[in-house]
Amino acid sequence: MYRSGFLFGAAIGIGLAAILSMRKKIRDLETRLSDISTRLAGKTEATKPIEPSPAPPAPVSISVAHPRAGSEDDSRAMQTATVDKAPPATPDSDLGLRLDLSEVELDETETTAPAETTETGPGKIPSPPSLTDEVFERISGFFTGGNLLVRVGIVILLFGFGFLVKYAAARNYLPIEVRLAFAFLGGVGLLAIGWRLKEHRKGYAVTLQGGGVGIMYLTLFAAARLYHIIPIPLSFLLMVALVFLSAAMAMMQNALGLAFFGAVGGFMAPVLSSTGTGSHVVLFSYYALLNAGIVGIAWFKSWRILNLVGFFFTFGIGSTWGIQYYRPAYFSTTEPFVILFFIFYLTISILFAMRQPPRLKGYVDGTLVFGLPVITMTIQWALVRDTAYGLAFSALAIGLVYVILASILWKKRPESFRALVEAFLAFGVVFGSVAIPLAVDAQWTSAAWGLEGAALVWIGVKQRRWMARGFGILLQIGAAVSYGQAMQYVPDPVPVLNRYFIGAFIIAGAGLLSGYFLYAGRDRLHRYEKNVDRVALTWGLLWWFAAGLMEIERQLPYRHETHALLTFIALSCAAMGIVCNRLKWRDIGFPPMGLLPVATLVSLFSLMGFFLGHPFSGWGAAAWVTVFFAIYRGLHRFENIWPGRVVRVWHIWTFCLAIFLLSWELSWVVHRLVAGAEVWEFTGWALMPAVTLLLLNTLKRRLEWPFKRFSVEFDIWVPGILSAGLIMWGVAGLGQSGDPAPLGFLPLLNPLDIVQVFVFIAILQWVLSKKDMVLEKFKSAETTAVMIIPAPAIFLWLNAVVARTVHHFWGIRYDMDALNHSIIFHTSISVLWGTIALGIMVWAHRRLKRAVWFAGAVLLALEVVKLFVVDLSGSGSISRIISFLAVGGLILIIGFFSPLPPTAEKEQSP
Repeated sequence: MYRSGFLFGAAIGIGLAAILSMRKKIRDLETRLSDISTRLAGKTEATKPIEPSPAPPAPVSISVAHPRAGSEDDSRAMQTATVDKAPPATPDSDLGLRLDLSEVELDETETTAPAETTETGPGKIPSPPSLTDEVFERISGFFTGGNLLVRVGIVILLFGFGFLVKYAAARNYLPIEVRLAFAFLGGVGLLAIGWRLKEHRKGYAVTLQGGGVGIMYLTLFAAARLYHIIPIPLSFLLMVALVFLSAAMAMMQNALGLAFFGAVGGFMAPVLSSTGTGSHVVLFSYYALLNAGIVGIAWFKSWRILNLVGFFFTFGIGSTWGIQYYRPAYFSTTEPFVILFFIFYLTISILFAMRQPPRLKGYVDGTLVFGLPVITMTIQWALVRDTAYGLAFSALAIGLVYVILASILWKKRPESFRALVEAFLAFGVVFGSVAIPLAVDAQWTSAAWGLEGAALVWIGVKQRRWMARGFGILLQIGAAVSYGQAMQYVPDPVPVLNRYFIGAFIIAGAGLLSGYFLYAGRDRLHRYEKNVDRVALTWGLLWWFAAGLMEIERQLPYRHETHALLTFIALSCAAMGIVCNRLKWRDIGFPPMGLLPVATLVSLFSLMGFFLGHPFSGWGAAAWVTVFFAIYRGLHRFENIWPGRVVRVWHIWTFCLAIFLLSWELSWVVHRLVAGAEVWEFTGWALMPAVTLLLLNTLKRRLEWPFKRFSVEFDIWVPGILSAGLIMWGVAGLGQSGDPAPLGFLPLLNPLDIVQVFVFIAILQWVLSKKDMVLEKFKSAETTAVMIIPAPAIFLWLNAVVARTVHHFWGIRYDMDALNHSIIFHTSISVLWGTIALGIMVWAHRRLKRAVWFAGAVLLALEVVKLFVVDLSGSGSISRIISFLAVGGLILIIGFFSPLPPTAEKEQSP
């Protein structure tokens, strides 16, 4: 059932292919008909006098012959098209005779516009087809060109003969001699029939000839190899004759198809007839004969597909045998064939370039040129991997072969074989480079490859050779791999001048030099190489910083690693600035932008406890001074190179990071000086930002750079960020109990409250300095409304002062739950809220600020609600009594001294 389904699907596929071929032929005819009509119309207009057409004439019947999707000798199918002449010309249109193709009626229901054709301008060499395009074209041509049924049939026939031989051998129906004789005679018959038809039906004839040659290959191989009916030497002589016969016939008829079928049949013969017990010497000798025929054809014809068939079959089947059956004892009988096949296809590569048309002279078959050394060296590795220096000598030998060939070709035809010479020279350099690690250890290999890669990049830029540049970069990647294989995390007693750091330094230096060479010669690079210099620069910098990090980790104790790393990165960024200016290397000026983010991450991780100590512990002061020197030096040096927005943001970020680190260090110093409660350390965090807020205006007046140069950043953004940080600090301070041990607690006169008042003054001073700007931004806002923004913060701070006072004087635990259950706390804040409301409403009454007065009234209303909802629950206690009496008295005072201010209209009325 599965076989019948397969056959049915194949029949459908063949039918569809035939239909598609017929549609293609019809469309080609339509295109030709349209071209003829256009030329006819042009000639008619040029020769015939202009006369108006009285009436549309009758349609003219034109017979168009449509060949079927077969050979040129197949029967023709006729289709008729009706073509109407053009309608009468109007006075506004061009007069003359035209052919109107809009009425063409064909059996095909779909028509398409003729494909646009492009012409190659004079002097332009058309680009050769790629391997993918050529393979696709061959496959498409196989199914849509020529006689499809014959081609499919001959392929199936080849498989059938192969399976028939195996089937008959397994069941012994007829004497083997008879079976093989019939098979061979069948191949001879196909060859003879094809030869007789070569003049009349060439495509059909060539297909039959190719199938016949393949069958004879198969039969001879089976007779000699499987059944030993004929001697092996005789079979090889006959196969040699078939090789030369098929090659001669293909060349006489210029028939690539015959050569293709002959080659495929010959290579498939041992595969289809194999039992897995034969001699590899016989197999490779047989393949050597086939490849000799392909070399002979390549001497006269540049049939690329034939070369590729031989290449893939030879090395594919050979590699498969090696994986399954190769043993070290077979080396002496296998190595000669590897060398022979390498020489064959190296020769074919050169012949293919020589046999190209004049306009494509020197065109290189990339698959053979680049695939051959790779597959050969891979096979050679499998053969000599257990031999001392075997791979090194193999790589050196292949490299010398390529260098010698490159020299010979360059001397004979320097311009015609330029691409091939460059490829061979590159292979010589590569295999010579590969020989180094195969002979010496990985440390020397990485160093040699790194320096050689940088030199190749320099030569490639100078001589405009992209291949040299590419191999130079590949060598540097190989150097990195070699270094990684040899690297060991073993401390070396000699710092810096040890093989680990020097090896990484060489790789980094090679990458940086390559980046500079590519940047300096960027006008000599191809369009697709426009960013290669940046990739090389990035590669070199990564290796440089990795080398420094590893050396620091090996040589220094843990407590000094962070500061040493910061210093190393900062000095490296400073050096990049010098190189940028001296060499006019613009791109190397951008990596120093990363110093600030790295410093920020280090400070944050240190704050979270990942690194030891405070910022200036150990050598921290020197490290951070170096970091900020490098950052500000870079901001000044690269101000015109970096993006303007980045420069402005980096100024803000750097200044805030410096204040953060100084605040952290001051907090640590205060904590060490006053060995008391944590409130002292907490207050140290706010002093530096608050002092900076107060001194910013002075700094802007006295320092041109960066404060005046970036006035907006240091006038708005920096103070705004510092103020936001201080507000967050103040909110965090609400959770502090304010214990000033070893001192005693006094409300408003303890360290926490004093610093909070100082912070409030600093923020208020900055806000007042920007009052005019705020009012200009919000023109409808009043000064009072703008200034009342800090009121909620003051209100929360006063409540915290009361809570801390209750905590220290009455021993109430300082947390929300304990304070909420404290009658003393509720009484105290009742008095506080009432006093605040009194102050607000009295001030508003005197200034006639009704909005402010209502704000105080809202606070008073909240106080009244609190009395009846919270305080009323404890009406029997003295504290609740005091709350009600105090609040009631305050309300009476407010009503007497500060009633609701009149509106503006009432105030102006008499």
